[in-house]
Amino acid sequence: MAACTARQIHAIISGTLGAAERWDWISSNTARIARRPKQKPPEPDPPTSAEAAKLAEEAFRMDDDWGTLVLLVMTTGMRRGELVGLRFSCIDFDAELIDLRRNWVGGKEKDTKTHQNRRIALDTETVVLLKEQRDRAVQRVRALGRRFTDDLFVFSGTRTPSHSEPYSPNAVTQRYKDMATRLGIDTHLHALRHYSATELLSAGIDLRTVAGRLGHGGGGATTLRVDAAWVAATDRKAAESLVRACRNEIGKKSKS
Repeated sequence: MAACTARQIHAIISGTLGAAERWDWISSNTARIARRPKQKPPEPDPPTSAEAAKLAEEAFRMDDDWGTLVLLVMTTGMRRGELVGLRFSCIDFDAELIDLRRNWVGGKEKDTKTHQNRRIALDTETVVLLKEQRDRAVQRVRALGRRFTDDLFVFSGTRTPSHSEPYSPNAVTQRYKDMATRLGIDTHLHALRHYSATELLSAGIDLRTVAGRLGHGGGGATTLRVDAAWVAATDRKAAESLVRACRNEIGKKSKS
């Protein structure tokens, strides 16, 4: 078994025995002394800025719906289930933000992964793209003789022009993987979430804001542990900044 599978099984057994211990069915929870496999530290590997640009360009070349979807993940860091479960009613075009409340998992609409609502601010370019996406959806729905409502899904794929059903999560993942493979880029859809986190942190955005956009709790600890990749360019800038500070201090002392 993989280490993560063994850890999951241990959690189930430990929880069950813990309940039995509380109910005085057993004298002790023996799962406490079991040695779990060590959890492998996450190694986020987001695409570079150049690779992200190629991916976005190729996505729009394929079709505007797909390009908008890919760019939205890049700019917001939304999870796959949040992305496909997004409805037009969740987009405030005037305030330029997304009010994220739902998640699409296992063919059903559920709460977000952390069971918390969050609001994600959008840039002007993304808002324009989403307005164009809405216009396309309106045209498709009316062409079918139906009435458009804001409760329809933003992304639904070519098989559901009525936008009454979300884009299949697995189909999104596979299409993105196929696109990246054609471009010779070794990446996957979730890596765009890493990309969003890393780019924001590298740009100097504070950790709490980045964590809020990604839907992470714990004051940003999860963001740093899981989604923020080490960026060589940023690390180099930090080193150069320290060197400049040291040189300035040395220069002051030599003048005095």
